[in-house]
Order: sequence, then structure tokens, then C-alpha cells
Amino acid sequence: MHPHAKGKNIQDNIYSSVVFFNTPHSIQKHLYVKMKVIIQNVFRIGSEFLLKYTIHPLGDSALIVEFLLTDAEKCLNAVTAFTLALSRRKNNAIIEAVPAFKTVTVHFDPLKISSSSPFNVLKDILAYEINALKMLEDSSSKDVLSIPVLYGKHAGPDLSFVADHNSLDEASVIEFHSSRIYSVAFLGFSPGFPFLSGMDPAIAAPRKKNPRVRIEAGSVGIAGNQTGIYPLASPGGWQIIGKTPLKLFDPDTPGKPALLSQGDKVRFYSITENQFKEMEES
Repeated sequence: MHPHAKGKNIQDNIYSSVVFFNTPHSIQKHLYVKMKVIIQNVFRIGSEFLLKYTIHPLGDSALIVEFLLTDAEKCLNAVTAFTLALSRRKNNAIIEAVPAFKTVTVHFDPLKISSSSPFNVLKDILAYEINALKMLEDSSSKDVLSIPVLYGKHAGPDLSFVADHNSLDEASVIEFHSSRIYSVAFLGFSPGFPFLSGMDPAIAAPRKKNPRVRIEAGSVGIAGNQTGIYPLASPGGWQIIGKTPLKLFDPDTPGKPALLSQGDKVRFYSITENQFKEMEES
């Protein structure tokens, strides 16, 4: 079947399945026509480039979109762009979109979709959203937030382990860790916790076999091939190599309690203990 013919069938499925609750018939007709125009526009734009992805159900009120891209940066770009697109699209059936490294979990209200298979209806709608994606700006043009870190000793008790595990000295671990620009793949585990991609595999290290009961806020850690920062004091199993005086999460900050957002770029730089104290007190 020609792709445009297949697209026409999917369009018809969407038009006939989406219902607007508690709205007069005249308004429904207006929304129906408006939605048809939007979907046709999405299909036209979507024909300009394609992304490989899969969509799977997760229970009866959620689904998972997985982007099948081997390039980590392009995959992050797709996840971020798709999540942003859903946040801007006013669809009363979609409750929330939760991004991860390669996936976006979409929670929805099946009672707001008039169909015996709400999953199939929403899957078609999301497919159009994906095909219509406008990829975000080149990451090289984005601002990079510099994060100060006091490495080693009491601030980074696992720095020696990471060094030994990789047959390096501690200075080399610090050099590797602070020489890269990282992307915030997503926030998770605890409020404002950034999972950062782009770490040099030369300093990869396994999680601790016995997690610590308490890790201080601001602790910078390594787990596998990724690095991250604990925004709040909590239990954790990452190898702690340093600590930043920056506050990554503040619930009293209106609108943006987390310092970092998905897609942000960061780099680390080493500071002394005196500099750490000055920044912490300022």
C-alpha cells in the first residue's frame, strides 16, 4: 500500500474515533474540521523525514514510545522534541508524558476516547505527532552550564575506587570527567536528579554492591556509563567522586524548582575546598 494511502486510512480512523465530551454538536463539528486540517498538515510535514520508533501498551491507560536510534544524541533530541510537542498539544485525553533515555511514557484517560481500543486511537495520534516533529536546534549551539565540583577526599569518597577500577590515577579520572560536555537525558529517581549522557567510557564504574543509606545533596556520582548529581540527600548506590555547592532542586522556586531540564548541556570543572566553601556560603 502506498504510504499516503495508509496515512489516509489512519486519518479516517482518528476522525471517526475521537470524541469531544460535553460539547454541543455544532462545536463538535467545528472541532472535527479543525482537527482534520491539523492532522493533514502533520502528515504533510511528516513526509519530509521519518524516525524509527515503536509504540507499545503499558496497562490500560498508558503506552510507551521507544525511539530506535543508534546515535545517542539524536535519540535524546527526538525524545526531548516529542515530549515538548505533547506538552504543547492540547489533547484532553493525554494526562502526562514522562521521558527517559530512549522512551516516552504517555499516560492517558481512556474514558475520553470513544473507541473499543483507546490504545490504537492514541497510537495513531502519537504516530502523527512523531512524523511531524521538528528536531531541536543543534546541541553545539546550546548554552552550556558549568558546574563546579570538589573532587575526592570526603567530598568524593569513591574517586579512588573509580580510578583503581579503570587502572587510572585520581587526577586522570577528574580530567576525563571534567573534559566532556554532557546532555541531560532526563530527570528521575528523585526530584531534579539529572541523568547525564556523554561520559567517557574510560571512567565507567559499576554501582556499589551495598548502597549507602545517605548520600549528601550535591554529590556527583558515576554508575555504569553515566554520571549524575544527587539534588537531595537520599540513599543511593552510585560511586561518589565529588560534590557541587550548587543547589539542584529548590521546591520554593516558583515555576522551575529544578536547576536542570531535559536536553540541557552541562560541563564540570574542578574547584578547591576553599572555593567550595565560598560558593556554598554565597
